[in-house]
Amino acid sequence: INDISEGRLVIAWPTSEGLRLLLHPDQILDFSYIKDGTPQVFKGLVDEDRLEPLPELTIILSSAISTVQRRQDFRVKCLIPVEVAGSYKENPRSDVTTPLVAKTVSNDLSASGISIRFAKRVPEGTLINIKISLPDDGPAISIPCEVVYSEYQSENQILYRTGIRFLAITAAERARIVRFLYRAQLQGLRP
Repeated sequence: INDISEGRLVIAWPTSEGLRLLLHPDQILDFSYIKDGTPQVFKGLVDEDRLEPLPELTIILSSAISTVQRRQDFRVKCLIPVEVAGSYKENPRSDVTTPLVAKTVSNDLSASGISIRFAKRVPEGTLINIKISLPDDGPAISIPCEVVYSEYQSENQILYRTGIRFLAITAAERARIVRFLYRAQLQGLRP
């Protein structure tokens, strides 16, 4: 981006292998960029094109900027019991750790992670252990995990939605989770 003024973006004319792309005013383009490690996308209308002094395009946003979720595994919304154990630092500059032992429920689940409801914000990168109790005949699954995010779940700002990535899971445990997700998805599709 060369300039932003009056709700318009002025960008260098995009190229491919050193050649300017064929673009014209009133053409709608898809844009993407990375902000804080998260892909963002929006649509923009080419308002003006200039060749001098440098090739540039003036773009008017024609859609809201939205975040792209690029998950490896499909997530299913479900409420299952989850036990959390570990500790975290409330202040990263201090060596004081806060114990983390809680029983809660999930928001959603996938073969590679889970999100839970929690009363406190847990910092990203915190290592924890969780125990998931699937509604099948098998034992609870214990998994070492890492907190990926922790944000307010709603406007009332009472509970945090905490995203957790599984760090080590056996093939059998993963298969159990996938079977549960498949059944849950089928039940959600039945009239």
